[in-house]
Amino acid sequence: MAERLHFVIVSLPRTGSTYLVDYLDSIEGIRCLSEIFHPNEIMLRHHKAIDPTLMDMAARDVDPLGYLDRVEAEIGDFQWFGFKHFPRHGASLLRQLCASPDWKKIFLWRDNLLEQYLSFLLASAHFGQITWGRVPDQRQINVPVQMVLDDLQTIQQNYFAIENALALASPDDLFALEYEDLGRLSVVRELLQFLRLPAAVTGRALERGTSSDDELRFSRGPTAAERIQNYGEIQQFLRTTRYRRWVGA
Repeated sequence: MAERLHFVIVSLPRTGSTYLVDYLDSIEGIRCLSEIFHPNEIMLRHHKAIDPTLMDMAARDVDPLGYLDRVEAEIGDFQWFGFKHFPRHGASLLRQLCASPDWKKIFLWRDNLLEQYLSFLLASAHFGQITWGRVPDQRQINVPVQMVLDDLQTIQQNYFAIENALALASPDDLFALEYEDLGRLSVVRELLQFLRLPAAVTGRALERGTSSDDELRFSRGPTAAERIQNYGEIQQFLRTTRYRRWVGA
């Protein structure tokens, strides 16, 4: 087998990172796992552990790099291996991976922090704090306006942590894309080329997931305005802040 290429998706919740994990894992030769360093559970997603120590959080946290080696040893004959990592999954490991020339870094962010934040609140209200996914119904929630600004600033601080870690990476080892880029054929093609997929594999991956000439099948779901009962109140509050560009004139 050719030398394995390693990559990590560096992101935050509600950025489309699960879609990206699933899309990449569906491509021949790639094994892409989920939040394997989540503080509350080990989320392999696309692999059922045979070695019981792979589901032992204590053993994982004592030696994160050793844990990655054990996961790799078990996943089998995949030429590409990756997973997604958020700052709260381990800031020290994040910096190690970003600094390492042995890991390609995919930075996925969402420019509209308000939509990202409110999407998180909707998922939290529906699924709780452990299991996440798209909210399947049209349920609406009421968001206390007083906590919006603090929480938006917290999201920004997490992005700052990511960006500080990515500053340790070589530019050649870093690919950045925004939430709205997911599904755009030209951007996804560049991503697959960044991962050094052969042209034939890239072509099949793009053709299989294409819904139109320039888009892959990626559903962004309803906007926050459709799901937040007091969205108008939030708009009014944020119009005097630097977040006002996300709530209209």
